[in-house]
Amino acid sequence: MTTVNNEYVKLNFPTKPEEFKERSKKLIEDQNKALEKFLAIPKEQLNFKNAFIEMDRIDAQFSNEESSLTFPSSVHTQEEFRKVSNEVEAELSKYCIETSAREDLYKHYLSAIDQIKSSGEFEKLDSEDKRLIEKTMISFEKNGLQLAPEVREKVKELKKKIADNCTEFSKNIAEDKTKLEFTKEQLDGVPEDVVSGYEKHPEKPNTYLVSLQYPDLFPIMRFCKVAETRRKMFAAKDAKCMEKNTPLLESTLALRYQIANLMGKADHTTNVTQYLMSKSKDNVVKFEDKMVKLLHPHGVVEMEKLLQLKKKDCAERGIEFDGKFNIYDNQFYHQLMLKNDYQVDNNLIKEYFPFEIVLKGIFSVYQELLGMTFHELPCPQQWHEDVKFFRGNDATTGELLGHFYLDLFPREGKFSHAAVFPLQPAFRGSDGRQYPCVGMVCNFPKPSEAQPSLLPHDDVVTFFHEFGHLCHGILTTVKYSRFSGTSVDRDFVECPSQLFENWCWNKDVLSAKLSGHFKDHSKKLPEELIQKLVASKNVNNGLFYLRQLGFSTFDTKIHGTDTSLFTRTAEFVNQNTKEVSLFETLPNTNSAASFGHIMGGYDAQYYSYMWSEVFAADCFAKFDEEGVMNKDLGKKLRDKLLAPGGSADPNVLIRNFLGREINEANFLKSIGLSN
Repeated sequence: MTTVNNEYVKLNFPTKPEEFKERSKKLIEDQNKALEKFLAIPKEQLNFKNAFIEMDRIDAQFSNEESSLTFPSSVHTQEEFRKVSNEVEAELSKYCIETSAREDLYKHYLSAIDQIKSSGEFEKLDSEDKRLIEKTMISFEKNGLQLAPEVREKVKELKKKIADNCTEFSKNIAEDKTKLEFTKEQLDGVPEDVVSGYEKHPEKPNTYLVSLQYPDLFPIMRFCKVAETRRKMFAAKDAKCMEKNTPLLESTLALRYQIANLMGKADHTTNVTQYLMSKSKDNVVKFEDKMVKLLHPHGVVEMEKLLQLKKKDCAERGIEFDGKFNIYDNQFYHQLMLKNDYQVDNNLIKEYFPFEIVLKGIFSVYQELLGMTFHELPCPQQWHEDVKFFRGNDATTGELLGHFYLDLFPREGKFSHAAVFPLQPAFRGSDGRQYPCVGMVCNFPKPSEAQPSLLPHDDVVTFFHEFGHLCHGILTTVKYSRFSGTSVDRDFVECPSQLFENWCWNKDVLSAKLSGHFKDHSKKLPEELIQKLVASKNVNNGLFYLRQLGFSTFDTKIHGTDTSLFTRTAEFVNQNTKEVSLFETLPNTNSAASFGHIMGGYDAQYYSYMWSEVFAADCFAKFDEEGVMNKDLGKKLRDKLLAPGGSADPNVLIRNFLGREINEANFLKSIGLSN
C-alpha cells in the first residue's frame, strides 16, 4: 500500500498481517476503557452530552479503526491479509454483540434518560437528538436487554454463532476459484472482445478457462448460442459454495428462529421488520403477495413469447427444440428478443459506453444535479494500482463534503459483486467535525492496451445505482455518526440509488452525458439507438420482477415459522422459484448457498429492493414533471432525502421531498404495468 496521507481520512489499513490482531486487541481495550469512563459518571451528573453525544463520538472512532481492519477482507490483493482481516471481522462482530448485550450499559443509559427528562433537558432537544436516544435504546432491545438475564445471555451466544457463520459464508464466496473449460466453438456468439479477455488454457490450444465472476459469466448467459455452455455456467453459478455454505446457512436459519422465539416473536422476519419502514411482517407479506398476483399473468405471457422465439431460433439454426424454456435460456432469448423485435443490439450499444466516458458522464450528472464537484487526489494507502481516490466539495461554497475510493475492476479474491462500503462515518457539532469517506467496489470489465472496457447498458445502470449510494454517503450533514449517510432503515437504503437509475434511460442524458464511441468519443449514441433502447426498457419486466420476488419471498418464508425449511433450502429454492419466478432450477444446485444478501445484512429484508423501488419511482415522477437536470429539484433531493441520512423517519423524508403522500401508481407506470 502507498503511504500518502490525507488529514480528513482517519483510516489506517495494516501493512503487515500481524498488525490486524494486535490492533483489534487494542481497539477493544480502548473501547472498554471509554465505556468504563462512561459508567463511572454518577447518575445525577448524566446528561445528553456526556451520555449520548460523547458515546456517539467514541463509536465513530471505533468505526474508523474497525473499517481499517475489516475492509481489507473484501479488497486486499493478498490472501493472507484477506484471511486475517476476515478473522478480525468475526472477532469485532462478536465484541459488538457482547457490548450491545451489557446490562450495566443499558441501565446507565436508562438512568441518563431519566436524568435528561427530570432536569427538563429533554424538552430542549431537537428531533435528531431524540432519535439518537430512541435508536440507541432500540439497539439494546434488539439484543434482549429488556429480557431476563439468562434469556439475554442465550441471545448473545446465539448471535455470536451467527456472526461466525456469516463471516465464513461470505469468505467462501469471495475466495471461490471455480473455473470452467470451454473451447472457442463452445463459446460461439460470445463477443470477441470478451473471449479475448478470458484466461487461456495453459496446455490446451483454442481453449479458455472461465470464472464465475460477472464479467465472465454474463456475456455467456446473454450471447452464447451453445445451450449446453449456458447450462454448465448457470449450474456452476447456482452450485457455487454449495457444500461449504449450505450447512452454514441452514444452521443460521435455525439460530435466528431461536433468537426470535426468545425475544417473544413468532419468527425472524417478524423480529426484524418491526424496526423498519414496513413496521411488520404482515405488511411485507401483503406487499409481496400483491406484487406476485399483479405480475404473474404478465410473466406467463412473456415466457410463452420467449418460448416461441426459442422454437423459431432452433428451427432457423437447425438444432433440436426441447419444448421447454429453461432458466439458462432466459437471458439469451431476452437479448435475442431485444435485437429482433426492438433492434436493440447490446453488443453494438456497448461500443458507445467505454468505461472512461461513462465514468466522466456519471461524474457530470451527479455534480450538476446535486451541486457538487469532484477532484481526484493522491490515493492514501492505495491497496491496488487500479484504485482511485476523490474529494467531493459543494459547488457553490467550496465546502468539503467527503471523500471516496473507486475500486472498479475484478481480481481474484476481491468482493465479487457491486457495493458501496461506508468506511468513515460523518458527524458534526461544537466539538468538531468528521467528514465521511466511502469505498465503491465493483467488477466492470477492465480496459487494456489491446482492448477497451465497453460497458453493456446494464452495467451503466449498475454504475449509476452504486454511485447513488456513494453520494448518499458523502452528502450527509448529520450531527451523529449513528445516522451517517446510508445508515438508514434497510427498506429505505436502496431508494436513492434506485431513483438515480432512471437517468440511464433519459434520452438527453444518454446522448449528451453518458455516451461516446470508443473509437471516436465525439460520436454519441445515435438518436435511433437511444429510442430503441428506451422503448425496450420494460420488455419482459414481468419475468424480471418475478425473479426479484422469487428472492424476496424465499427470504421472507425461509425466515418464517415453517422450521422444516431450515434443513431443505435446496428443495425450497426450487419450489419457490417455480411457484413465484416460473422457472425450474437445475439439479444438484442450491443458489441459496451463494445468496450473499441473506448472510450479509439483508436477512428477512430482501423485499427492501422492490419496496423501496416504489418510493424511488414516485420521487422520479417529480423529475419527469420538472426536468431530469432541474438543479432546484436536485438541491431539494439533496437537502430533503440524502443529507439527513438516518436522522429522521424515511416516511417523513419522502413526504418532505414529494410534498404529498406516496403514490404507488407511479411505480406501476414506470415498469409499464399502469393498467
